[in-house]
Order: sequence, then C-alpha cells, then structure tokens
Amino acid sequence: MAAAESSKDILARAAQAFQAGDFPTAVDLLTPAASAHPEDADLAAALAYGLSRVGSLTLAAEQFERAIALRPKDTALLRDAGAVHLRNGHLDTALERFRAAYRQSNNDLSLLGSIVEVLLRLQRGSEALTLVDGTLALAPRAAALHYMQGVVLGGLGRQQEERQAYENAIKLDPRLVDAHTNLGVLARDQHRFDDALRHFKHALAIDSEHAGARTNRAQTNLLLGQFTHGWRDYEWRWRDGRQAMPYAGSPWLGEGKLTGQTLLVHAEQGLGDTIQFSRYVPALIPLAGKVILRVQASLAALLRANLTGVTVIGDDEQTPAFDRHVPLLSLPLALSKQRVEPWPLGQPLRADEALKKEWAALLPTHSAGSMPRIGLAWSGNAAHPDDRNRSIAFAELAPLLQAPCEFVCVQKDIRPADLAAIAQWRSVAGHENLHVPNDALRDFSESAALMANLDRVITVDTASAHLAGALGIPTDLLLPAMPDWRWQLNRTDTPWYPSVTLHRKAAGDTWAKVLQGLRERLQTAG
Repeated sequence: MAAAESSKDILARAAQAFQAGDFPTAVDLLTPAASAHPEDADLAAALAYGLSRVGSLTLAAEQFERAIALRPKDTALLRDAGAVHLRNGHLDTALERFRAAYRQSNNDLSLLGSIVEVLLRLQRGSEALTLVDGTLALAPRAAALHYMQGVVLGGLGRQQEERQAYENAIKLDPRLVDAHTNLGVLARDQHRFDDALRHFKHALAIDSEHAGARTNRAQTNLLLGQFTHGWRDYEWRWRDGRQAMPYAGSPWLGEGKLTGQTLLVHAEQGLGDTIQFSRYVPALIPLAGKVILRVQASLAALLRANLTGVTVIGDDEQTPAFDRHVPLLSLPLALSKQRVEPWPLGQPLRADEALKKEWAALLPTHSAGSMPRIGLAWSGNAAHPDDRNRSIAFAELAPLLQAPCEFVCVQKDIRPADLAAIAQWRSVAGHENLHVPNDALRDFSESAALMANLDRVITVDTASAHLAGALGIPTDLLLPAMPDWRWQLNRTDTPWYPSVTLHRKAAGDTWAKVLQGLRERLQTAG
C-alpha cells in the first residue's frame, strides 16, 4: 500500500474513533503515523486534536506547532493552538496564535475575544481596552463588542462601567445571553446574590441550554452552600468550552450498579482540585469491581501511596481497559445520596518517611527553642482565570518575612519578577530567613515531605493550600474578596480541611492588612 493511502486509512480510522469519543484510540493510531510522516499536515493536526482531548496538553501544544509549521495560514488550526497554549499557561504564545488567526479571519469577534482574554491574563487590560474601543468605534451598534468592552472593564476593576457596557449590549440585543450571564457574575462578585440568581434565571429563560449561565449558577449556589442544586448544575462545565470530556460514553453519576465492573475516575482542572476531591475515591471501592484513578503525573506517587485499594495511574501512562468512567469533580453528585454536603477529610495524607528525613537534612537546623518554620506559597498557575486576584507578588508579601521565623518557599514555580524581587530583598543585610528549594521539588511526594517538616504553611489559593490542608498541617489561606466557590463566605474555617484557617481580603483593599495581621500573630507566637 502506498504511503499516502496508508496515511489516509489511518486518518479515516482515527476519524471513526473521534466520532465515537474514543480519543485514546485515536492518539494511539496517529502517534506512530505522524512520526513516520512528519511532512503530513493532516496527521500532525489530527494528533494535536487527539492529544488535547485526552488532556496531554504539553504534547498537544508541541504537535500543534508542528502542524502550524506545515499549514501556517490555517485559521482554525491557529485558533485551536492558541486555546491549548492558553490552557497550558503559555500566554505569550497563545496571544501570538490568536492574533495570527484574527488577522486571517474576517473580523471574527470570537477571536478578538480570545485576544482580549489573554491580554487580561497578562495584566495588559489597558491594551485590551484600547483594542476593543478602537473596534467599537468602527461598529458602535455591535452588541458583542459592548459585551467585550464590559469584560475588559471588569478585568480592570471598573465595575460600574462594566455593568453599563453589558446593559448597552442588551439594549442592542436583548437576547445576548452572555451579557445577562455576566451581569449575574458581576452581581455575585458584589455579593448581590439574589440579583445574580435572577440574572442567571433570565439568561436561561432565553436559552435553557446555555452552559455558561448554568455553570455560573452552579458556582453561585455552591458558594452559598446550596449543594443539591450546585452539584447538579455543575455538570454543565463540560459544555462551556473550557474543558472537554476525554472518554467516550456518558459518565457514571451514581445511577445503576457497578458490581464487577472497572470504574475509571479521571482528574480534571487543577492539581489542587485533584487533591481536594480524591477523598471521595475510596467510597467507590465497595461499589465497583475495580477502581482506577487517573491523575496528573506529578501527583501519582503521592496518591498511590495513600489510596489503598485504588489503582492510581499518571496521565503520562496508558489507561487500562474500563467499563465506566466518571470525572473526579462529579463524585460529589454521584455520591450525593450518601452525603450532599462536602465530605470530611477522613484520613489525612501521609508523607513518605524516607523523603521527609531527606528534607529534614536539607533545611536549616530545627531544634527546641528555635524559630518556627513557616512554608510560603504566594502565587499559583498564571493561566488561572482569576490569577490576578488570587496571587500575590513577592514584593507585596516581603513585609511578612520580618516576623521571627524561618520561611521556606513551598511552591515549585517562581515567576521571573518574583525571582528578581527575592534577589533584591536578599541584598539587604539581615534578610537571610528565606529558604527557596524549588528546584528540588520534583513532584508532590517531595512537596509533601518538605511540608511535613514545617510548623505552619501560609498560602494563597493554589495547590499548596490543598496539599497542606490534606496533610493536616496548620495552614493560613489568603483569599480575595470574592473567593472560589469552595471556600464559601463569611467564615474563617472550611469543612474541606480542619487545619486550615481562612483570611479574607476586603473588597477594594490590598493584601497589606491581611499580611500585617499574620505578621503580628507570628511575632506574638515567636
């Protein structure tokens, strides 16, 4: 058979696998073919899409770049490459790809929206506003542009103008569901919850299948502790375009028996989510013949050592055969007949004893009467949509280090601006109480072992908070005025982790007041 025919045949079989939702099989078919025919753009592009659907985002991004090199003027390819780079946190590359796609499109406003989204995440909101306002001047009656203007104004914290922009959009197009939905999100951010739910209800009256309105209503109900409604609506997250179901067939959501069957539980979203919701997995053991948990590779060893009776695999390993599957964050719904409220932590995670001893030898001496060791994590995933509210710059955090403590950085990745700020801070005499071992944190087993040697952890809302809480370490969690739904409102504790204390920044404030309170407490304790 000729090489071209062979490639065609493989593409046809891969297409059948795509249509059946069997993306792992498509990847298995396409990987050797794309390697054998590196000049074949169709194979490269198909493999890129397959890898993105199974959650192998780093490989998907690399494959998209190979496909773009072969088809540099393919608008859809550029757009979808941008989306994968965005999910990977490669914001500058995502921006380049979206801009290239927009230049080749006929003023596609969805691509303009993608450009705006990346600019906001890069904290270049003024540039985004100039871009939108310039386009709006050319098309002042375009409702979608008024909506986009509202998104940018919201990112800049100009909420009154944001609200007016959405209302302008609705005047031009009363059925613009996204504008109604974002008015709900704005009301929620301002703690006007009745108004928020009313806006979501209005949006869903226009389009009952609108995933954004459903998902945001879910998050609002979960924030308010309305878990029955919240978990049910939260299933719409698979339709809002931010993530794709990686396996074929409807997920198991608690219906029917699993006796004798193999159930695959697959991680989704962030590393912290995986740590948080892994507590539900042991409850599946008596229900199924076998339980497989597929998680991010960096978490596999830690969870494998702690989840007895569960087969834990990394997302860099081949997925074994299974009968049914369920996303990890769907387990609260699937198991809601047992308990609808957040499940207690149960058995805390345990760090590996040998690794714990290794870290003890690497850290400054810790003897009776010495200064307490405090872990610090001040920033998370830069690609997170709310990163600008969740993370703290090291320069803003630095006054906390005046407390009489030994501080240890427990986050693996440190941003270039923070590295420069740390170097500047260390240049001052006496600034010697910060240990930064990030290069040695190969995976979460290492992070857990490091944390097991600490007296306390102070962290923003990132995976470090979940790890410290799951280990049962006393933890101070710093939250923005509008937190993620899981931390709820107006409380200093959380049902998710008994050892975690919540510290909330007031709307419009900087982090200085929260950090000052923590520093004073550490000084008193010391």
